[in-house]
Amino acid sequence: MSAQMEASVLVAPGVLELKKVEIPAIGEHEVLIKVAYAGICGSDVPRANLENGARMYPIILGHEFSGTVDKVGSKVSKIKVGDKVAVAPLIPDPNSEYTKEGNFGLSDNYNIIGTGSNGAFSEYVKVPEDHAVIMPEELDLLSAAGVEPATISWHALRRAQVEVGDTVAVLGCGPIGQFAIQIAKIFGAKTVIAVDIFDDKLQLAKELGADIAINSKDEDLEKAIKVVAGLGVDVVIETAGSKITQKQSLLITRKHGRIVFVGISHQDLPLSETEAERIMRAELTITGSWNSYTAPYPGRAWEATLDEMSKGRVKFKEMISHEISLGELSDVLPKMFKRELNYNKIVVAVNPE
Repeated sequence: MSAQMEASVLVAPGVLELKKVEIPAIGEHEVLIKVAYAGICGSDVPRANLENGARMYPIILGHEFSGTVDKVGSKVSKIKVGDKVAVAPLIPDPNSEYTKEGNFGLSDNYNIIGTGSNGAFSEYVKVPEDHAVIMPEELDLLSAAGVEPATISWHALRRAQVEVGDTVAVLGCGPIGQFAIQIAKIFGAKTVIAVDIFDDKLQLAKELGADIAINSKDEDLEKAIKVVAGLGVDVVIETAGSKITQKQSLLITRKHGRIVFVGISHQDLPLSETEAERIMRAELTITGSWNSYTAPYPGRAWEATLDEMSKGRVKFKEMISHEISLGELSDVLPKMFKRELNYNKIVVAVNPE
């Protein structure tokens, strides 16, 4: 009989069961990771709860994770048993032209561990060797569970071409926005303005380095930005994934400003005449940002994020509101979906340090 492990298995929309399942067998180029911590991504919430939200059933979700190498395949050469790693979960399609160009995050038909194959809401997960990224000695496993979402923000700031002295507005202060605030400072932003509709998010944003916090539910955002930034901000990082904030981005950016859309609204974006003409008359640059993977895999965002986290300049632990067990996932994920739980970042402690 094969060795077994505990896993939180999504067996149907909204139905998670803590089960005993077989520990995955690894191939010659794969490693087996003993999961330490796995973060719940915002995308996991609809994925676990919506009808047909997941690609398949049953599946083990979880793609933001860290752990220790437990076993290595016969042809693995760069990773050894006992190594502490963060995991880059995106597996690009080798036949995609974008993969061949080294734009791995844009690969057609990519897989992400935890969305297209079993992931980290389990005691063990198998990973291709090149996707296990050895951590700096100074970085702990709990912090390393935040590396993957932090790289999303890092990539967005690179896409924004932030320059020293820029004023940057971050619209949406969930975890991706909270990372963006910290990284904007590393990139040299003079002033970082955090915008959200929840005071607790704005308070944490200030603690993480935002210079100014604006509650756009209580204040007219355009007027508030003019007070603190004159003609407008140089850069907007839109992480809320709302058509409201996407449209606001056009109106608070100074001429020749840059806007990066990171959040997904899953909605149409109709623009008024004023909003549409603003793009042309102000010569705005609007850029999308998707994933974080570049050559050499997993890319500069991963290398830089690991380095800055190990130095304490990008913080993750301060963002964690809840640390739960695998057994609690079946209760917590539906509560997140129904907005019955006040949370910031929830991490599953699978095999904690």
